[in-house]
Amino acid sequence: MARPGDAVAGRDVRAPPVKRAIVIGGGPAGLKAAHVLAKSGAHVTLLESAPLVGGLASSFDLQGVRIERYYHFICKGDDHLVDTLAELGLSHRLHWRDSRMAYFVDGRLYPFLTPLDLLRFTPLSIADRLRAGVALQRARGMKEEDLAPMHAVPWLRGLFGDAAYRVIWEPLMRFKFARHADEISAAWMWARLVRLSRSRRSIWSEELGYLEGGSKVVLDGLARDFAARGGHTVLRSDVQQILFDGGRAVGVRVGGENLPADAVVSTVTTSRFRQLARALSGEYVARLERIPTIGIFCLLLRLSERVTPFFWVNANDRRVPFAGMIEYTNLNPVPELGGDHLLYVPQYLPADDPRYEQTDEHVFQAYTDALRLMQPRFDRSWVRFHAVFRDRYAQPICLTDYLTSTPAIATPVPNLFLTDSCQLHPHDRTISGSFGLGLEAARLAAAALTEDRTS
Repeated sequence: MARPGDAVAGRDVRAPPVKRAIVIGGGPAGLKAAHVLAKSGAHVTLLESAPLVGGLASSFDLQGVRIERYYHFICKGDDHLVDTLAELGLSHRLHWRDSRMAYFVDGRLYPFLTPLDLLRFTPLSIADRLRAGVALQRARGMKEEDLAPMHAVPWLRGLFGDAAYRVIWEPLMRFKFARHADEISAAWMWARLVRLSRSRRSIWSEELGYLEGGSKVVLDGLARDFAARGGHTVLRSDVQQILFDGGRAVGVRVGGENLPADAVVSTVTTSRFRQLARALSGEYVARLERIPTIGIFCLLLRLSERVTPFFWVNANDRRVPFAGMIEYTNLNPVPELGGDHLLYVPQYLPADDPRYEQTDEHVFQAYTDALRLMQPRFDRSWVRFHAVFRDRYAQPICLTDYLTSTPAIATPVPNLFLTDSCQLHPHDRTISGSFGLGLEAARLAAAALTEDRTS
């Protein structure tokens, strides 16, 4: 019987060397890419600069309970996440629950989910309420390719009318996109409406999902299975450069040493990728440079009392310095908190916005002042814990030319691949979407490794 390394009839039958892949970034896309590449038989090293994996979906220790820094929820149609849970034997941790949303307009809280809620929404006239209801149905039936080149603000004004735009949509556009509000594609807003509509069981109810134990459950599950398949994760790894030779990526420089690879997958932000791939130029890099990004700035409160019965509350009141809040425990009860409640107040800001420099205490005081307007019973004595989390590069902006300007996962370098949430446009960044990008990047990288092996 021949063994590896034996020569049979003059033919070398030594097994080909195992191909090496490096994945930069241990967020959802990076974990998924590393896991899929390991399943393909590659020797995979996952490099993460933080002390733990997860990226924007990572968790922290909140008084003995692991809690996500930023809120996440699941919609029907988040298939890549659902499939990953099934693959890891974790489907039983996914739960679906009716959710409720509301609008806080000029000092009053209005439920805002059903047709009856809309008819009772007195900030708009009866005519404007009826027009808004018809507009929502019309919008869901529109096509992405028709909306992509249109700007969101005039599209919303034309479809819903000026009054409904001012009350319902203008705060979202202003708070989320600030100076970029007039640049957003109408397809981005359409995609938000479509995603949420998939979670409607009827015109009277909306069902959203959550993971028992939080996103950490699926991220840790991927990390464990990756390790079981021989994958190697290096935390606190400072990648300085992607190395090139002969028109190919040959590895990375990390911690002052060169780590060789036959394929490299980057899942970090496009601005960080440009720093790492300084030798890369041309139209591909120019496309990356043209995509603006915004960051996230989020107050998290652990409370002894519930502020409202709603999961999601949008705000349109000049005294409230944010566009909305998410009472996460109105969706996921998080029993480990012993009956306490979690409330997130996110704010999206340009990376150079001076509000990033505000102290946690300043943010806490300003935002809790606003909570007292929204719920007169609110008292700061309810707060058992608070923290502010900031990431300056959290989300690329969906511009009107995204269909032609979005960079492909496969870069001009044959064995170098890039994922970024701009590749999800017009859809928003989600864990499920990131898993999809990681899956596709891994498939392309595995194909490139196979081609190298057979050539």
